[in-house]
Amino acid sequence: MKHFILLLLSLTLLACGSTQKATNQIQSGNYSDAFNTSVAQLNQDKTKKSNQKLIPILKEAYTKGAKADLSEIKVLEKQNTPENLKKIYGKYLNLDIRQDEVRALQPLYFEGKEITFSFDDYTDKIKTSKNNYSSSLYSIATAALKGNQLDARKAYKYLEDLNYIDPTYKNNLNDLLQKAKNKGSSFVFVNFKNNVKNISNDSIKDFASINSANFNNQWVIFHNQKQRRINYNYQVDIRLDKLIFEPEKTLQEIVPQEGKVQDGWQYQLDSNGNVMKDDKGNDIKAAKYKIVNAEVALYQQNKSSKLEGTITIKDLIKRSTVSTNPTFGEAKFQNLYGKYKGDKRAIEQKYYEALNAKEVPYPQDFEFIKYSISNFKQKITALLSQQKF
Repeated sequence: MKHFILLLLSLTLLACGSTQKATNQIQSGNYSDAFNTSVAQLNQDKTKKSNQKLIPILKEAYTKGAKADLSEIKVLEKQNTPENLKKIYGKYLNLDIRQDEVRALQPLYFEGKEITFSFDDYTDKIKTSKNNYSSSLYSIATAALKGNQLDARKAYKYLEDLNYIDPTYKNNLNDLLQKAKNKGSSFVFVNFKNNVKNISNDSIKDFASINSANFNNQWVIFHNQKQRRINYNYQVDIRLDKLIFEPEKTLQEIVPQEGKVQDGWQYQLDSNGNVMKDDKGNDIKAAKYKIVNAEVALYQQNKSSKLEGTITIKDLIKRSTVSTNPTFGEAKFQNLYGKYKGDKRAIEQKYYEALNAKEVPYPQDFEFIKYSISNFKQKITALLSQQKF
């Protein structure tokens, strides 16, 4: 019963809070927010007495919100920019949606009296405003398509908006989108050459296929094979020149260790050689220490490979070289392990990890080649992502 009373109290406070919130929103001129607050609470329970206080607030927000939207539409109609036409279309949609939300709540009663709402038919207004917005987008986009590369990118954005709100506006929308995409894009031909004999073409097949999915710029398109009717803006020449192996090598280091450790105990004597007593008369004992020694042998296994190459970026329009960068990919293997002899208690804690490790087999050469290629590709991708094509 106690839990039920607490739940009832919290729901009542929530309803009161919503009423005050909606009232404040109306006073601030936020009619749309006041409408949404009222609708959300009434949808939970429109017959609840505490919620019914929201019904006159709902009507006020509904009426004043519609009046404000229609007044703003008149102002927006003075300039037929795409931005204004989009707002007009959106406002007519919102006016219609709010009417549907109120219809879904009806009938609504406050203090025993039904609260009525007036409704308008916005069907024609929505259709006309949508057509006006679509017509504006299409007109501006087709005009922009006649301009330069940057204009084509703007045209693509307008066409995307048009395709979103009215995909059937024109039959050639998809063709225009593709045209804007092609004209607005920088096409980059990637030319790959492998001069390293012990790297097979199969092992670099994935590396050679650099594509637009590797980058965030939607306006740069990479091709690994030249396509007809494409005028390439740039060419990227990637060349693998040399693969260097650092052979298997194990380095050894001997580290002497010395430590002071407790070795039992002994009685504490006074200056006369007598056993000292504490306050309770007990013999005083003291820890006895001794020096212990050990020797730690550390072994570090090393093997590495380095793939050297270059990346050259050419501007095909200006017929000039933008940059030539030596690039390399590395793969390194290191393993540290240790052994000891003597008293382990003398050994510093920092050597324990090595002492717990073991000697391991060296990775095979093909694994080094694989990781060197992967590291090389990462660096190429990073360089290309920074390039302003």
